[in-house]
Amino acid sequence: MPNRPPSVDALLTSEAFAPLIAQRGRMVVRDALRQIVKRDAKALGQDAGFYARALEESFDRSSRILGTPAFNMTGVLLHSNLGRAVLDPDLTTQIAREASGSVLLEIDARTGKRGDRESAVAMAFQALTGAEAAGIVNNNASAVMLMLAALCVRSRREVIVSRGELVEIGGSFRLPDIMRAAGARLIEVGTTNSTKAQDYERAIGPRTAAILKVYTSNYRIHGYTQSASLEKLAPIAEGSGIPLCMDLGSGCLVNMTRYGLPAEPLVQDALKHGASLVTFSGDKLLGSVQSGAILGERRLMERINRHPMKRALRLDKLRLALLHETLKAYQDPDTLVLRVPFLRHLARPISELKKTAARVQQALAPLLEAGFSGDVVPHSAEAGSGSMPGIDIPSIAVRITAPSQAALKRINQQLRRLPKPVIGRIHEGALLLDVRTLEDVEEFTANLAAFTGS
Repeated sequence: MPNRPPSVDALLTSEAFAPLIAQRGRMVVRDALRQIVKRDAKALGQDAGFYARALEESFDRSSRILGTPAFNMTGVLLHSNLGRAVLDPDLTTQIAREASGSVLLEIDARTGKRGDRESAVAMAFQALTGAEAAGIVNNNASAVMLMLAALCVRSRREVIVSRGELVEIGGSFRLPDIMRAAGARLIEVGTTNSTKAQDYERAIGPRTAAILKVYTSNYRIHGYTQSASLEKLAPIAEGSGIPLCMDLGSGCLVNMTRYGLPAEPLVQDALKHGASLVTFSGDKLLGSVQSGAILGERRLMERINRHPMKRALRLDKLRLALLHETLKAYQDPDTLVLRVPFLRHLARPISELKKTAARVQQALAPLLEAGFSGDVVPHSAEAGSGSMPGIDIPSIAVRITAPSQAALKRINQQLRRLPKPVIGRIHEGALLLDVRTLEDVEEFTANLAAFTGS
């Protein structure tokens, strides 16, 4: 007689399941166990211990999918797969505590009437950039889509974009797709490497809703290139009575040259140079939570903020509070790097990184088996998440070499399986652990106590 799936109720009465039931509850364990028994036909005939271990591994995987803290030692400061911008832990703890109960989100305490949940964040953006008004949504793609949807009324739906600026923002999301979803009809002008102001001017017609400039923040074209600046496009747009929109992508509020890096276009400069509206991300160069901002002329922002799509894209109280605190930090340039981790990581001197790497190497040395070696080497970090492409950020890494690629992969896997996973990268036959974002070496060392070897 062929093996049949075991009885779930019988398995639950076994001693092997007692700890899981005590920890998670009988109903949760029962429902999860049913899925495992149904899914794993190869396990027929196994004992209760086998299923208990399988269930425990399943619970462990599900609990580590989201929100598990990790050491980002990839050398990519804004790593999309690791949550992008790091937030100050004291700040997040404070905000979570304050926002865990009822808060004055949309009530004006002075009048008792309904208020605007975005008002504090909008005023902070206005103070920092000189914008007349602002709107906040859940990411920059949403900001671009909402902006275009509000501008593209039935009689005016055409949006002019340079062919060389039709970017893909990652995950197969492309600007033409976002424009289509917003109800805009794309009008391409120029060529991949060259677009002039007169190309835009010739494309303007009775159905033109806007000119859209896109800062190619996630790639660079080298060689013979030409693009029309905002200063040249502003009088053309104004003379035609249409908005000039600028998608800055990453978004930046401070001059990056103070950190020894090439300058990035600033939000406030885009507004100063003639953009009617500017969109950008909050969780990239700004160094805050996932969000998107639209800044610009009051008359246009009123139309955008009234659009039905706006409500579907708005932020919750936690993200608004965290974004607001980040913007407050920008109001004091002298203490900015102390309160925005991304900028603090950029500002760390090489001398400090060498000391950190030496301590990491010392902590790892006793764990490396014969044939392995670890040394401290120069490394090139990068901003990541489509920000500052092609810009190397001088850094320092601990390099681990192994007798074979299989052995190297095993030690990399062991580091990823630590209570707080250590995420490095394998490059040119070595495992590299970049230390630019590692600030708490004591925590890193204590975490290694769970290391079981390669």
